[in-house]
Amino acid sequence: MIETLSIRNIALIDELELELSPGLNIFTGETGAGKSVILKSIALVLGERTSADIVREGTDAASVEIGVLPSIPLPIDTDTDDSLLLSRHINSNGRSRCRINGELANLKTLEEIGSLLVDIHGQHEHQSLFRTDTHLELLDDFGETDEERKQVSDNYHNLLDLQREIDTLLHTLRTSEREKELLEFEVKELASANLRAGEEEELTAEIGILNNAEELYESANLVYEQLDGDSQADVGSIGSPGSFSVLQNLRDAAKTVAKLSEVDSSLSELSERLDSSLYELEDISSQIIQYAESVEFNPARLAEVSDRLDLISKFKRRYGNTISDMLEYQAEAEKKLENIELGSEKIELLQTQIRKMKQVVRELCIALSNKRKVVAEKLSKLVEKELQELGMEKAEFYTSVEPIEDTNGLLLIDGKRYVLRENGMDKVEFLIAPNVGSELRPLTRIASGGEISRVMLALKTVLVQVDNIPTVLFDEIDSGIGGKIADVVGKKLKELSQTAQVICITHLPQIARFADRHFLVEKKVVAEKTLITAKSLNDTERVTEIARMHGGKETEVGLAHARELLNG
Repeated sequence: MIETLSIRNIALIDELELELSPGLNIFTGETGAGKSVILKSIALVLGERTSADIVREGTDAASVEIGVLPSIPLPIDTDTDDSLLLSRHINSNGRSRCRINGELANLKTLEEIGSLLVDIHGQHEHQSLFRTDTHLELLDDFGETDEERKQVSDNYHNLLDLQREIDTLLHTLRTSEREKELLEFEVKELASANLRAGEEEELTAEIGILNNAEELYESANLVYEQLDGDSQADVGSIGSPGSFSVLQNLRDAAKTVAKLSEVDSSLSELSERLDSSLYELEDISSQIIQYAESVEFNPARLAEVSDRLDLISKFKRRYGNTISDMLEYQAEAEKKLENIELGSEKIELLQTQIRKMKQVVRELCIALSNKRKVVAEKLSKLVEKELQELGMEKAEFYTSVEPIEDTNGLLLIDGKRYVLRENGMDKVEFLIAPNVGSELRPLTRIASGGEISRVMLALKTVLVQVDNIPTVLFDEIDSGIGGKIADVVGKKLKELSQTAQVICITHLPQIARFADRHFLVEKKVVAEKTLITAKSLNDTERVTEIARMHGGKETEVGLAHARELLNG
């Protein structure tokens, strides 16, 4: 809902700040006082087109800003619990800048958000119920067709998936003659290579060892000789009689410390640690000589690994930067080849599936369309009843539900083809004949502003539970009505304001009396300039304004009648 409205230099408005009620907001004033300028300003900040002449004479720019408390999701990044500021700055040259929460935005975005926040009914463009694309959604929401629509939607998307698969196969078949031979060669080459993930890393490590086999062997033996060269039989001519290795010296030291610990038990821990170190070094010595014996001087294996790495390097230029990429390429090539070889067969199978699915979705669409027609009849009767209460006794309202014919449509029903969409096959449109003898016509072709507003009010009253636009603005809703009907209109506006914020211009006291917040709009001469002003009326001021609206004179009788009207 709109919480605040700020207007600067629009037409004859100098500066205007208003706080609106979440319920029913009524604007009254003499004819020509400028009430429509205020509503025009709201329309501007919601994205309506404008021109330079809207800027007040003698000023460089005009601006409008509204503070909105969103109650519905919006197509922008904002927390719906926080107020939203929409503003429009218009220069005297006609150019304008739009902002959302202080950030620049384009007019299209402002218009999109505005259409979700406010419905304007009267001589303006922002009439959501005039957009026929909303009629189907409103009818379905009113008729609770969620389950039927979901079934149609699911089958529709399944059909699209199958059709896309067929299109891909057909494309593959058309290019098969050029691709098949190449694919066969690539699949055969990659399969014969028998690549596996991680192989290149393993071969790179192995060739490093093979290239350095001699150095590894000699270094390992040198380490062994330094540790225990004289304690083994001849190992590669290592060790010489009379020399003592690290381990031999350590063994002798261990024996000496062991004997000492027999005399002095305080050396027992050192003896154990020395024995532990000896065992560890003996194990290292054993493993290093085993490693030396395992080092292989294998020129044949070196050549084999080198050739394998060369092959992988060559494949990289053709199939991918890694073996994983190559294996993925191989799998895709095999799938393409399979599609080529089995394409015709698979296409026939898919076409059979599509035929069966079309029959299913055909029945679902017919069932959904029939339900819509039943719901449409109920909706039409309810709206007609509301219109009669609003003074349009002879008006005929009709909700048209018609399948959309299309020579290329996917649905074949009784020899005719119809379009299939995610929401079914129907076009829904609200039609009206305001007077006896009039033809049913779209809502957009209603000429009278008063009729437009009353039709919108009737629709809003019936669809209040499913039409979730939070603010409704009515201009000229009282055109051509009075007396009892005016009172009915006021009551319905009040009723509507329980579920949506309502902003309304009226000349009738029977409607104005229901206001939660009543604004008086006037023209005043200030410093030799005519300006439009507006203010929220207190209880005493409301009595005076209702009396003026009723009789034009502020007499005791008129004031008493105004009090009676307000209290009633």
